[in-house]
Amino acid sequence: MSSVDPFTPTPTFFEVLGSIAQNLSADRDEADNLTRCLKTLVESSQAAQGVGLLQGAAGLTAVAEYGTLDENTRLAHFTLARLCLETGQAVAEIQGEGWLAATPLVGLEEIFGVLAFSVAEPTRPPQPFLSALGRLIGSGLDASRRYSEMRSAAHRLERLNRLTTALTSGSDLASVVEPFAEEMRGLFDFDRLACGFVNEGGDYVELVTYPAEAAWGMSSVVPLVGSGLGHAILEGKAVLQKDILHSHRFIEDMKLLEDGIRSYVVLPLVARGKSLGVVALASKEADGFETETLLRLQPLISHLALAFDNVHLMQRMRDLSITDEVTPLFNHRFFHQMLERELKFSDRYKSQVSIAFIDLDHFKPINDVHGHLRGSHALREVGFLLRTAVRETDYPARYGGDEFVIILPQTDGEAAKLLGEKFRELIEGHTFLQEEGINAKIGASIGLATYPDEARTKPELIRLADKRMYEDKAERKSGR
Repeated sequence: MSSVDPFTPTPTFFEVLGSIAQNLSADRDEADNLTRCLKTLVESSQAAQGVGLLQGAAGLTAVAEYGTLDENTRLAHFTLARLCLETGQAVAEIQGEGWLAATPLVGLEEIFGVLAFSVAEPTRPPQPFLSALGRLIGSGLDASRRYSEMRSAAHRLERLNRLTTALTSGSDLASVVEPFAEEMRGLFDFDRLACGFVNEGGDYVELVTYPAEAAWGMSSVVPLVGSGLGHAILEGKAVLQKDILHSHRFIEDMKLLEDGIRSYVVLPLVARGKSLGVVALASKEADGFETETLLRLQPLISHLALAFDNVHLMQRMRDLSITDEVTPLFNHRFFHQMLERELKFSDRYKSQVSIAFIDLDHFKPINDVHGHLRGSHALREVGFLLRTAVRETDYPARYGGDEFVIILPQTDGEAAKLLGEKFRELIEGHTFLQEEGINAKIGASIGLATYPDEARTKPELIRLADKRMYEDKAERKSGR
């Protein structure tokens, strides 16, 4: 006996599938896609009405209907849909003079739900058609969901970029908190925001709040010990106070309550393995923040921690007056502070730090012939050249006179050599004081040293780089 399937799909079924495929679009949501598919199915075949159901945490939920369904018909559709979902197979049952059919909506990795519909024809809907229908619509819903996820990811990335831009809009915390808070309002509901950094002594947090006139319970200075802000920093963990009316754990809670605040959340700012400060949001509503808020906030603040670290660094730079008075580079004092910091990071993370000492050649004649003002202009041009050439993680500084130094974190000796030659070529390839009609050329002698490979202490590192710089100058003078 032949085992050939007695059913052979007719062109009508292929046409129905083709019409449904044309109505599926990834940029529509699932409910819209299901409604359009049902409408096409009913209008291009003998289907009378249908229901589109999606699977969720609460079970099957109808998100689309087409045609007239009374309570009994709707119940019958739901019942068959549940059977279809349990078996994972398309099913069909006699319904009066027609059929009631259901097919699972199968995506690439999961079953999204069920499409159930009534057929007025006495002929049973063929199984291959039902299966193809479920897979076709399931693939469309899969594409719609993935497209939606991509749009959501793009939106989150855009928001993150806007938050980062807000944090780079000023040189200190006071100037960036307001634009940062305005961007945060697009993501979270809050009545008050505070950002702050731990002071140099490590015993209190210096805060900037939004709105500016609203303090965080106490003042712009909050002790580390005993406060919710300090607890988040010291423990490196978020603090969530759902209702301080019934649970006041920290020293600022009662004052916040007097100001009308009922709940708050505090996130530590952790950068380079160190808690440098906090971001806190407060609400006048009890339970204004839930665990879900933390799940959304924590990765966001983690991404922004380095941007906050840069704000902190710029603020310290300004406060300590660390910029060189002639060039746009750091000064001698800041160079030593940052070198000590980078050597500590090197010890902690087992990395390397190189420094490049640069001494200008043929610079003295500019001072002698054209005067010290023109000499200062030339030094300033050198500073701008170096500023544009270094990486974001490097620290270029004027060491004194016509000597410059660059700290190169996480850079071994070979990489430092390449960077050193880049700096030399940049200086020697530039024509200085062009606007003043002098058109001077300046050379550069360079000395490099790497920690801990070649030197074990900060003084040794500086002496070795300085020694090699003078050796390079001597070799260049001798023409070797």
